[in-house]
Amino acid sequence: MNIWNHCRLSVRKFGGQPLDYFAIHKFMDSSKLFFYNPRHRLLLHHCWGIELAVQKFGDLLVNSDAATILVRDVAAAHCQEDLNGQVPTLAQWLAGNEALGELLPDPPAFEDAALQQLVLAPWHRAQCRAALLLTCSNFGVYLAQELLGPAAAQTLHQALAPEATVERYLSTFQFQARWQFTPLQSDLQWLRQQDALEQTT
Repeated sequence: MNIWNHCRLSVRKFGGQPLDYFAIHKFMDSSKLFFYNPRHRLLLHHCWGIELAVQKFGDLLVNSDAATILVRDVAAAHCQEDLNGQVPTLAQWLAGNEALGELLPDPPAFEDAALQQLVLAPWHRAQCRAALLLTCSNFGVYLAQELLGPAAAQTLHQALAPEATVERYLSTFQFQARWQFTPLQSDLQWLRQQDALEQTT
């Protein structure tokens, strides 16, 4: 599902206008820029990804209807729309793919406490070494840029080997459940109905 359709669905669920939600959905799908394949969803479409969205955008947004909306709810709805109604944990995404951790180097150590916390957070959250692919990779550099700024991103970039890319790691990921690659059909049906209505007006 593309970003604009997620925005349309957010208007249906929360009111306001599509652009009220564009930045959140763009962030949730930013992983497509690193691996344009349904596997990209492993990077942010889970509870920790929702937490990162809140960290980036704050707890609340006020939409065009002057309604206060939880950023968490918008990000969670994005996950549900793409994952057949599920809001999984990172551990649920990685179940059956723990061997991915063998491809990953040991995480680098940093004096910057915030950067160190970011790098180790997915491992701690999922209790699975394979989760380090989110932060010990070029996608981790992106997250550092978005959440901590350019200096942190540069520090992480310099600590990683050139081959530490999510494309390399995710190319070995094997889907274990249908929800991982199946959008919510009721939302797709609603979008098709809206498109049909727009074509007749």
